[in-house]
Amino acid sequence: MYKNILLPTDGLGKCKFGTCHGVLLAKNLGAKVTAVCVTEKLSGQEILKIYNPDLLFLKSAGTAAKESMKRAEDLHKDFAEKALEVAEKMCAENGVKCEKVYLAGESPTDGILKVAKEKNCDLIFISTHGNPGLMGTLFGNVVTKILSRSKTPVLVHHCGGPS
Repeated sequence: MYKNILLPTDGLGKCKFGTCHGVLLAKNLGAKVTAVCVTEKLSGQEILKIYNPDLLFLKSAGTAAKESMKRAEDLHKDFAEKALEVAEKMCAENGVKCEKVYLAGESPTDGILKVAKEKNCDLIFISTHGNPGLMGTLFGNVVTKILSRSKTPVLVHHCGGPS
């Protein structure tokens, strides 16, 4: 039925439990996994933390800002690689083919939907903590946005398992 399951992951805490369930589903269906980790563009606050405003008046400010931005981008990339390694390891342990995709500078919703389309995924298996907090309640969380915008079937998993 499903041959290519998109498995968004951040590799952290309870979501490892969700990743495991997605991999087991793929194994039982004989499907491959397309594991994706999306890191957003840096927010204005993140940029201000990285780019110390006190440096504005120094001659080396441009160089320092570029180096700081590069370090931040590298941290995002390292985070994504670790998250994708978790999914890849779980797939390998269960004999499931895994393709890893890292997408930088996108909103999680847009990135997940973009990869689902580009990689011809026929199911999105996404985990949720189920506690979106005030901002999620007001503006919707990633899962809610995926459900409302996806042309691909979506299976939502509540990752209430062990951390």
